[in-house]
Amino acid sequence: MNPKQQEDIRLTQRLNKLLDELPLHEPSPLLTERIMRAVQRDEIPQPQTGMQMYRRKAWFNGFVATAATVFLFQTGIIHKIMNIDLGIIKITTYLQHLSERL
Repeated sequence: MNPKQQEDIRLTQRLNKLLDELPLHEPSPLLTERIMRAVQRDEIPQPQTGMQMYRRKAWFNGFVATAATVFLFQTGIIHKIMNIDLGIIKITTYLQHLSERL
């Protein structure tokens, strides 16, 4: 394993440890009471409009894209993706030289 991979493993282990140590927060004591009152009143939530759904979907997609980008940068995969074309060029050049010799 090279030093970069070892560093990535240590970072991942450290982050996992920090996540495991995070305290779990209990919901508000009023939450159960509010839910029970809503159920007893037979409250039916109003359906969301198309624009509200579009905004929620846009925000969700933005968060997912941001999280994926951060993950790719953290793991170093983005660097590998950016250098794929360099590897393809090297292979192509090698195959050209090989075919010229044959």
